[in-house]
Amino acid sequence: MPDVREVYEMVTKQKPSDSGALERQGTRQIRTMRNRKVGAFAVSAAIGVAAVAVILGTRGKSEPQTPVGGRPTASPMEVAEGFVEAYGALDAEKVVGYLADDADASSVIGWVGAQGGEGPLAEFQLIFSLLDAQLSHTLDSCKEQGRSASVTNLRCSYDLHWLRSKEIGRGPFSGSYLDLIVRDGEIAHVAIHLDTGESGPQMWEPFARWVSRNHPEDVLVMYEDETQSLERVTEESITLWDRYTRDYVEDVNQGGAGQ
Repeated sequence: MPDVREVYEMVTKQKPSDSGALERQGTRQIRTMRNRKVGAFAVSAAIGVAAVAVILGTRGKSEPQTPVGGRPTASPMEVAEGFVEAYGALDAEKVVGYLADDADASSVIGWVGAQGGEGPLAEFQLIFSLLDAQLSHTLDSCKEQGRSASVTNLRCSYDLHWLRSKEIGRGPFSGSYLDLIVRDGEIAHVAIHLDTGESGPQMWEPFARWVSRNHPEDVLVMYEDETQSLERVTEESITLWDRYTRDYVEDVNQGGAGQ
């Protein structure tokens, strides 16, 4: 079996990204995730520069990618691109299928502080319900960053629309990326780095002000606290995120005060 130390060494050699506009959000996420127990499943939270890892278990894990009809196993580049595309499509089963049993799945779930869940698949399904009302990702490119005897380190950049920004003529926002380590045809490590330098001031902050002004009673339903720096992940919250982002877009497009 491949030496897990190789994965650890490649992870620790990665350079942190520059601090984004929502760095305090990442700090809260780390504190939240350190106090959680998700069975044997682990995630790490990273917005801008923050990341914290826990251990990923097998409960709810779909079957890993396997060769079809005797064809060669996918290359590390193909695995990385497939994972990012599945993540962008919010396909929980495919995302979990790419992960190794002991994967360090940074910020795929943890960056929004998801609470509870019955195994990785259920966690992904919950968080993707929220992301469906918030984000859309488009893969830009994946580039190899380095390799050792059994693992390959890749960085996949992507463009995103945030809080239905496309519907009001803003974005896409570039600068975000995923750092992936591929081992034996599976993802052994993934960390998301979300660049909020442009999307924060243009989308997150104006929307937060709009919610406070128009729906003050729902601020603590949608956010963890009154700073509005971290989403609350519940079915009730997800319903409101979906409804209010649509209302916000309509308000902006009608020339309202949704700026």
